[in-house]
Amino acid sequence: MPNRLRLNYLLSGSLLWVLLLLLAGSFNEVQATHIRAGDITARKDTTANPNPRRFFFRMTIYTNRNSTAEDLVAIINTGAGGVTLEVPRKSVRQISPETDEEIFEWEYTYPSDGQFTTYWVGENRDNNILNMAAPSDQRSFFIATTININSLRALNSTPVLTVQPIDDAVLFQRFTHNPGAYDADGDSLSFKLIAPQHRANPSGDITVVPGYSLPSNTFQCTTADGSAPAYFTMDVLTGQIEWNAPCVAGKYNIAFVVEEWRRGANGGYVKIGEVIRDMRITVEDTKNKPPRIELRDTCVVAGTVLRSVIRATDPDGDLINLTIAGGGIVPPARVNNPATLTNIQQSPGLTTGTFQWATTCNDVRESPYQVVFRAEDIRADGAERLADVQAWNIRVIGPPPVLNEPQNADRNVTLTWDPYLCENADKIRIYRREGPSNFVPDECQTGVPASTGYVLIGEVDAGDVTFFDNNGGAGLEAGVEYCYIIYATFPARGFGESLASNEVCIVINQDIPYLTNVTVDETDETNGQITVKWTQPIEVEDLTPPLEYRLYRAVGMEPGGTFTEVKRTRNMADTTFVDRGLNTVANAYRYRLEFYQAPSAGAQPTSLRDSTEASSVYLTAAAPATGDAKQFTLTWNYDVPWDNSVYTHLIYRRIDNTFTLIDSVTATGGSGSYTDQGAFGGEELVRGEDYCYYVQTRGSYEIEGLPEPLLNNSQQVCVALPKLICPPVLSIDQLNCAVFNQNPTEPPFQNVLTWVPDASPDCTQDIAYYTIYFKPTLEDEFTKLDTTSATTYTHTGLQSFAGCYVVTATDVTGRESVFSNEVCKDNCISFILPNIITPNGDNLNDVFRPKNRAFIKSLKFKVFNRWGVQVYEGNDSNINWPGVDKDGNRLSDGTYYYEAEVEFFRLDPSQARATYKGWVEIVR
Repeated sequence: MPNRLRLNYLLSGSLLWVLLLLLAGSFNEVQATHIRAGDITARKDTTANPNPRRFFFRMTIYTNRNSTAEDLVAIINTGAGGVTLEVPRKSVRQISPETDEEIFEWEYTYPSDGQFTTYWVGENRDNNILNMAAPSDQRSFFIATTININSLRALNSTPVLTVQPIDDAVLFQRFTHNPGAYDADGDSLSFKLIAPQHRANPSGDITVVPGYSLPSNTFQCTTADGSAPAYFTMDVLTGQIEWNAPCVAGKYNIAFVVEEWRRGANGGYVKIGEVIRDMRITVEDTKNKPPRIELRDTCVVAGTVLRSVIRATDPDGDLINLTIAGGGIVPPARVNNPATLTNIQQSPGLTTGTFQWATTCNDVRESPYQVVFRAEDIRADGAERLADVQAWNIRVIGPPPVLNEPQNADRNVTLTWDPYLCENADKIRIYRREGPSNFVPDECQTGVPASTGYVLIGEVDAGDVTFFDNNGGAGLEAGVEYCYIIYATFPARGFGESLASNEVCIVINQDIPYLTNVTVDETDETNGQITVKWTQPIEVEDLTPPLEYRLYRAVGMEPGGTFTEVKRTRNMADTTFVDRGLNTVANAYRYRLEFYQAPSAGAQPTSLRDSTEASSVYLTAAAPATGDAKQFTLTWNYDVPWDNSVYTHLIYRRIDNTFTLIDSVTATGGSGSYTDQGAFGGEELVRGEDYCYYVQTRGSYEIEGLPEPLLNNSQQVCVALPKLICPPVLSIDQLNCAVFNQNPTEPPFQNVLTWVPDASPDCTQDIAYYTIYFKPTLEDEFTKLDTTSATTYTHTGLQSFAGCYVVTATDVTGRESVFSNEVCKDNCISFILPNIITPNGDNLNDVFRPKNRAFIKSLKFKVFNRWGVQVYEGNDSNINWPGVDKDGNRLSDGTYYYEAEVEFFRLDPSQARATYKGWVEIVR
């Protein structure tokens, strides 16, 4: 019982008993270790006139049944300005030989809108929790729920966790658990692990429990066979917990938060609450293995009955109890039509049950429902029972609407469909595309994916059964086949969708001419020629004569150019125009065909019936900008009203003065490309020669009665495969160290480079100049040194020979080759010191210096006497020590020891430093 109540009881007795009990530690016993798990949930006001700020709370805690501690009253912090409530315990019941479940319930009305966190801090946790710092029974226990109150938003209850947070695991057996979270309002839930929290002292802040780690991180564990490290995870969407390798028996506690999200009108999600649960997992050392439940997430169309056989198996051959442990599949309003698990069939090692749920349209929602099944093995009396807990996610989707055959009037379509089956649907969305997609939704695939090519064109209330499509007042294009699909959406809270309807298509009346050809006949800068063709209109009975064609031309392919009229005729059979005097080398051309009728009988044809535009095919060809690949990349573009992707396009190349078909490729509705690598006939493309191409596109309107394929040629393009800019072959004069060390010279030095141009047939010989690049060490980057038109170069004024070189060739057009081969040269290192000097002023052997002094970059020289005391230090690169101390005083004759730290000019910097040690005798 609480301290306050226990002390009141003691005071009513004798003082002697008070003293004895206090001496016996009964005050500490009141706070004895006992709390194992728990959570707090909140339910919205469901009275006749609900108050959005009034909530009904329920706290469930799980305690050690063998503890003497009591929780008769809980002090609850409401989160509203420090207000606390004393809440008496409502009930307690035993759920296992070791654990009690205690229930506390209260209501509270918050003073305003806002976010509030209701929490409880209990004293104390259970003892010997392995993944917390000891002693765990001196840590308080913290659980909380957060609600976000907004009077403009619909009332809200927090998620309810339907599966008890007390579970058992087995050494080296995979452990699974699911809290069975359910949200009565249909809000979306997410899950994440957090560290358990506590309050260190009555006035302290809420902080993480000291020494906490995930159960998988508490010990260095692997799976039983050692093949994988231990992990402990919680699925962010389903809440499924998995621990693959419990390896130390004992008690573990974890905590996690269940976050509640509601989608707004703009489609985004807003977090509106959360529940923190603290949970106990006990790992047992037993030979028993837990059962396993076999589940696969699914979906069901609203209005149908979901039936499925649930299987549980046990590796030990035990009998199994299979039950629904929790989840949110049965909302409170559906208690008269619950989901059931019946026809349980038990045999050793296998239990099956038939799950059945009769869904209705009210069950449609975006997020899945979750059913949590529990399979527990049946052991001999007193033996430890083990269980598997698995969540099954079931998404309820709307049935597909049924479209009727569309009706076509003058440039518009009227769609109708059967009254939608679900009266609680919100909207019907209408999608359109040109040509059929043959889209059939996959199982559980709602809506209309963008990959189908369909575009949303309208939306009506779900109670409507018709939609009028006139393309936003612009009218639909005659002769085009338009296809439609619709589906239903559901309102806020659930935000579900239906399957897509059947696809229906219709062709608009063909009372217009169709452009069929814009083909290049001649390629020339001044006398190019293009032939334009079109069809006669098919259905003209309702048109007012006279009828007239007007053809316009614009330079360029893109819409919006300046058009010039090039043909006008009232002869409906005159459907060809040959356009001459064009620059088809540099330009594509765009043509617009306008079709007129008379506004009334006897009038002139001034009423525009329709217009359509199409461009010529424009081809470009290019050789690779870099690399030595022998190939051309052809690219062609067009903007036409027919579909150029239904047939392959033909590639022609001039061979022996005749254009020959060499290949065919597929293309898109606006462009195509092809790479010619010279494979036709087995020949290889030759550098320096010209190659000429044109492409023939092949397309179709896919309208019955119109000609196909529609053949249109591009202009001809000629391009040469350029010769390569090949780098020369480079060499460098080599240094003979044996000769040099015998007769060393002083800097400056020089390096002589020579190279031979590449005379291969693929390489150009039109070289303008060569560029020499240099780097002094292997670790440096090449930098430009000089240019020359000669094939030799002398690099002078060097402190050393060390360095590397490459050369590039640049042709007369300014193209530079890649680097040539790299050549390098290093110095000859010879560092020999004498072991006697005679500093007597006769200029013979007066100073200590190297016998070979070349290529020294820096030097640090130290001298020590026979007792190891340093007497001299210098940094002359030639040493030049005259036998004096650091103050310049002459040293007495005798033996001295030296250390020379030398840095040489070397090609490899890692070999540039060396330390030389030895002795030298001073004799005068």
